[in-house]
Amino acid sequence: MVPNLDQDTYSVHFARFAAKLEKHLLSNGVSCSEADIIIEDSSTIFFDKLNKPKKAFIKLFKKQDPMSLFIESANQAIQKRIPEAQKSFGSYNAIEDCLK
Repeated sequence: MVPNLDQDTYSVHFARFAAKLEKHLLSNGVSCSEADIIIEDSSTIFFDKLNKPKKAFIKLFKKQDPMSLFIESANQAIQKRIPEAQKSFGSYNAIEDCLK
């Protein structure tokens, strides 16, 4: 499990990235309620990946990049809810661009 200090740091990054993703989703025609569900799903994926016990030992030596972790999580959440978005605004690159 990630120590609380690191968990708080990742939470701050997640909140910042989620706000940008929400704006990106809304500007691409996703409804507010659907965007909220995608953000919620990506949060679950993000923190599940972050807290995988299997990787806890490795995390002592190497921190995960919060942006990459968020992009992977958001990409999975979008693919789950709007599979056709993978070819446009829901692609890894499009999500990465919206976070910059």
